[in-house]
Amino acid sequence: MPAFKNLVDDKKNAEPGDVVMTKKAGGLTFDFSGQRFSEVYLDSFIEHVKEAKVIERFDAIYSGEQANTTENRPVDHFGYRKEDSAREQSVLDEQERALVLSEHINKQEYEAIIFFGIGGSQLGPELIQQALCYSKNKKIVFITGSDPLEAKFKTKGLNLDACAFILASKSFSTIETLKSFELVTQKAYMQNTYAITSNIAGAEAFGVSRKKILTFSEATGGRFSIWSPINLLFLIQLGEQSIEEFYLGGREADESLLSARTLDTPASVYMSAQDILHNNILDNETTAVLAYDWPLRGFYKYAQQLEMESNGKRVDQNGNNIDYQTNPIVWGGYGPVSQHSFYQQIFQGTKDMNLYFLASRENEKKLNTAQYQGQTHSLSEGTKTNVPPHKQVSTRRFTTIEMESISPRTVGNLIATWENKTILNSLLWNVNAFDQWGVELGKVNTKKYLIPCERRFEINSENIVVGFVSNGCF
Repeated sequence: MPAFKNLVDDKKNAEPGDVVMTKKAGGLTFDFSGQRFSEVYLDSFIEHVKEAKVIERFDAIYSGEQANTTENRPVDHFGYRKEDSAREQSVLDEQERALVLSEHINKQEYEAIIFFGIGGSQLGPELIQQALCYSKNKKIVFITGSDPLEAKFKTKGLNLDACAFILASKSFSTIETLKSFELVTQKAYMQNTYAITSNIAGAEAFGVSRKKILTFSEATGGRFSIWSPINLLFLIQLGEQSIEEFYLGGREADESLLSARTLDTPASVYMSAQDILHNNILDNETTAVLAYDWPLRGFYKYAQQLEMESNGKRVDQNGNNIDYQTNPIVWGGYGPVSQHSFYQQIFQGTKDMNLYFLASRENEKKLNTAQYQGQTHSLSEGTKTNVPPHKQVSTRRFTTIEMESISPRTVGNLIATWENKTILNSLLWNVNAFDQWGVELGKVNTKKYLIPCERRFEINSENIVVGFVSNGCF
């Protein structure tokens, strides 16, 4: 495999160019013109991708190769968004069960649904809630756990007898999720409690009825789980047709990347080129994701976990220390608010960064559309040199991603494209994007300090909860 350092050590690649380029797919327009890519860099990057067989290696992951080498697992979140005819029977069964359970929950006419989850089990469902389900009448409450004040505040005034409770935890050993649920309910509402997990035995031992448990594969990583039955809230509020449109958007992103060997280079490859340029050549240590539509305000949080948990690694696939930078710090915000907060540093600060702007163009008359246009124009043009130094603004490199409308299809395409460029980056850096041993260590050590509550959990040799002993410590 050609050396990655040969690509990033070529300083010619850092020189700005004038490549004007847009990519359209699945209702999205990716405009890379603001990156000022040079032909030299793009040619070098694409050649490296070909020589390193990056697309072929992505295809192997997509097709079920055991890509998560430290946990001896394949990566199977792609399976949920394939064509019906290409989905495994186990996936079809999961999806059918999720549909049936969503219909059951809707028939109960609960006043509110309280969703307990953290990490990928929460960020994905909450992003979908914000982006696509905000206009629905059903009240949804997300509780991440840890601090009792969160649960107390978010459930104040709710009639718990009229609520549904959904526990989302892949391992069903997530301390924050289980602890906050018991804090809220005192386990007095198990008839209204549902679980989404890979650990059926753990959920049943906790007291959840088997017919109210949705399952998904252990090979589906938490940060990629939005395609799995973790998206139950999506089904409850928008139904089967909408979620199939969501899968369609994801599938379009996958197919465009898999066809890159014979057809046009897709947006995810150019996003990867952008990330490598900033992170490894320009030495910009952060990536900012700035959304100019209220429904997309939480996307940067989703991207943050997806990238930093996947690629925040300092050893390669062979366990060797890496002598180049891997994932940058990912942050961001809601554009209209952020431009009254930290944009000053974007415009005139000494630290540059990798910039992504997200916006929809379905209503050109909105104030936030004008704000988005104004900020990106300012970054593209800068100021004239004849203004005082304290007013001068230099140009910055950036990329815009515009949606025809915020719909299940476009949101699905956006999420899958971001996932795919994250995986591409991992292949270029030669790291395992599908484990998170740093996170696991934090979980283990947290349990050491929960001595009174530790006795509630019966934990097997793999640190998975298999049973519970009540001692009233919660």
